[in-house]
Amino acid sequence: MYGRKKICGKFGFKMNNIIYAMFLSMLLEKPTYGYLLVEELVDFSISKDAVPYGAAYKILRSMEAEGFITSKWETQGNGPARRVYYITENGVNYLRSWLEDAKKNFEGVKKIMDRVEQILNKNTGGDIK
Repeated sequence: MYGRKKICGKFGFKMNNIIYAMFLSMLLEKPTYGYLLVEELVDFSISKDAVPYGAAYKILRSMEAEGFITSKWETQGNGPARRVYYITENGVNYLRSWLEDAKKNFEGVKKIMDRVEQILNKNTGGDIK
């Protein structure tokens, strides 16, 4: 694992880890601004209201401190300077490791869900889907 090990909460998925994965995958596609990262969360079926801009920038600073991303200030025309974020090799490695862990955890969660559904259906007489 690269950097501090981020565990998906044993069988739950910690939101911060998921945001790291979403931001890193978006940055792998193209470097961009923090504002646009939050706006594009809808592509992952996450409401942009779920991650306030202030929280997103705090997460980005943490990701940069951990070496998963870098940033630099850019100016366009007469507009204000904006910080553009780029994924690093450590960020790509973290993303690969996160995906592997998430797949394993998802398999465990799926087994638990199937077992709970089976028990509920057996003991409540209902067909829960």
